[in-house]
Amino acid sequence: MLRKLIMAINTLKQNAQSSKITLGNDENINDFVGAIGNRSLSDNGTYISAVKEAVSSYRAFSSFKRDPRYQAILEHASREQGEECLAIVKSESPLLLKKMHQFKENDLVGGSTLYEFDDVGAISPSTLRYVKVVADLENIFGEKNLERVAEIGVGYGGQLVVVDKVFKIHQYDLFDLPPVLELTSKYLESHTLNTAYSIRTLNQHKGDIEYDLVVSNYAFSELPSMLQRKYITKVLSKAKRGYLTMNSGKSNSAFQRDKLSLEELGALLPEFSIVQERPVTHPGNYIIVWGHKS
Repeated sequence: MLRKLIMAINTLKQNAQSSKITLGNDENINDFVGAIGNRSLSDNGTYISAVKEAVSSYRAFSSFKRDPRYQAILEHASREQGEECLAIVKSESPLLLKKMHQFKENDLVGGSTLYEFDDVGAISPSTLRYVKVVADLENIFGEKNLERVAEIGVGYGGQLVVVDKVFKIHQYDLFDLPPVLELTSKYLESHTLNTAYSIRTLNQHKGDIEYDLVVSNYAFSELPSMLQRKYITKVLSKAKRGYLTMNSGKSNSAFQRDKLSLEELGALLPEFSIVQERPVTHPGNYIIVWGHKS
């Protein structure tokens, strides 16, 4: 009787473990954060699975930038786009080339895909794109001593790693989904920064902070209109300067469904100008800026 009881208990344990493993695999296939209708385009089921694996597993973390599920959202800049970004930096902010060895620190973690580029050596196209954004911020705004900066949609924190080498920022606030912020914190703690940073979701933010600058590389434009409006109310409307790379809002933008139009953005945001996206990744993309030099 005792032997049968032990066997029955072991069978139950095995079945429970098998069920747990199956459930875990199912969750990894479709892992969301927001409810339907309250999801950004990155909250697509597979991206969050890749993010969570990178947080929980050092092995996954060491190469998360090469995960196809992750590259569907980030880390997919091509060599050609890297060449274009580098050309812009050489032409408009050549002094940044002297810091290229520092910018390459962004490629030391996460398994970046590197290419050889003239004059700078091995570096990832994604890091070159972050450097190009820094060049834009220098040339559009001029001011490099900033008290408080916010970034909406932060990926793994690569933009902060790069901008931190050039700008003097007292506090940098990172807004994103909870699992993404966990990865961001893990990534940033693999580096040594000059600035202090905080991570927060939109719901954790009271909306009582004024920012010297808010940056968003596509992420704001990929939110449903309800979340776009809330970000405008709590973050963007309180920013002296803004730099938003957009892939929605125009009639020829890549993303149309449930996004604020350019006309609606004009009525809600501080008065802004439109700057051409460079390099052009889609004919309907553009950059919104305000608080820039006249």
